[in-house]
Amino acid sequence: MAPSNRKAPRVGARKRKPIPTSLSDFLTEKRGADEENFLGTIRSHIVEKNKADDSRRQDIIHPSEMVKTEWCPRATFLRITTGVHHKQSFGFQSLNIFDTGHESHRKWQNRAWDIGWLEGKFLCLNCRHKWWDKSPKNCPACQSTAMEYAEVPLSAEASHLIAGHSDGMLTPAHSLLEIKTVGEGTVRFEEPERLAKYLVTLPDGTKIVDLPAMWASIKTPFPSHIRQGQIYLWMARRLGHDVDRMTFVYESKFNQDVRQFVVRYNPAIIDPLLEMALDIKERIAAGKSAPECVDGDVCKQCRPYQETSDAEETPRRGRREPLDEDSEETQPARTESAEPTGRRSARSAGQPDGTRRRRTDEPVRGADPVGRVRRNTASGSRSRREGR
Repeated sequence: MAPSNRKAPRVGARKRKPIPTSLSDFLTEKRGADEENFLGTIRSHIVEKNKADDSRRQDIIHPSEMVKTEWCPRATFLRITTGVHHKQSFGFQSLNIFDTGHESHRKWQNRAWDIGWLEGKFLCLNCRHKWWDKSPKNCPACQSTAMEYAEVPLSAEASHLIAGHSDGMLTPAHSLLEIKTVGEGTVRFEEPERLAKYLVTLPDGTKIVDLPAMWASIKTPFPSHIRQGQIYLWMARRLGHDVDRMTFVYESKFNQDVRQFVVRYNPAIIDPLLEMALDIKERIAAGKSAPECVDGDVCKQCRPYQETSDAEETPRRGRREPLDEDSEETQPARTESAEPTGRRSARSAGQPDGTRRRRTDEPVRGADPVGRVRRNTASGSRSRREGR
């Protein structure tokens, strides 16, 4: 009998799993119980990190809350006097959108830095030194080139309890800088009537937004952005900064097209908001009761302060300490004062507030009447689309 060529099986050898016969089979292979899910882990981490974040100051009035059409001074008063912030929970998709906006901020700030236009507070990542400068090349304390921009701290805390940060200061243009990423969700919240105008119904009845047409229709900044910019300009001028306009950079989320709008300083736009902020400060200082709710009874913003038993409305305390903007090390010596003249003064070398997403089929609210500007107040220019 001829000898067999068949090899004897190895003892204890594992049987190999069959190789998927197609890419589809490969992508749909079930994961083993011991395998880590990268995206799932990231989702959980980002959501939990946001829930635990209490770095946002809760003892001041934020410009970003003041400029909303539904701002309730009563809710702000209660937040400041109790030190309790009923923080809104966000899902991973919303937090991912916020992070995309933050990355866009850094991109445009770095570009302004590269051309020598960027002024403000800077942080050395090597020795942690903070100082005020204009587009520095290295840290004055340790000469390190590892630096990051810490924006432009602004405060009218002593007079109105208002404090915040502008995205940048463009010294050659005598302008502050605000960077906004704009997508379908932005327009849904800021100008839902515009979104409704560009809804397209497909043959199957599905409604989608004509994004190119909607983006092309944006000729001026959104009203709440104008109000926010005016508050920043008002604070900056009180601190002695030689600025008289706000430069808005709008970047489209769907195709990265970019537009610039320049809005000159016009304090009349924000006078009613400043009066409400002053009323809140005076009530707190005098120990008086909270102002009336904007809805006349109880709105969704001040309701959590009365419904403390609701498990979903968990009070969270935020940071309660003043900014260090008065330090000579971080900013040129400036005090709150009358607005400066046009002459340039000598200088030395944050969660977005939560808002519910609106559905496409919800009733459209009326146009925002506050902060509208005359046609010659805002000028826009469109840049070429850059290759990626």
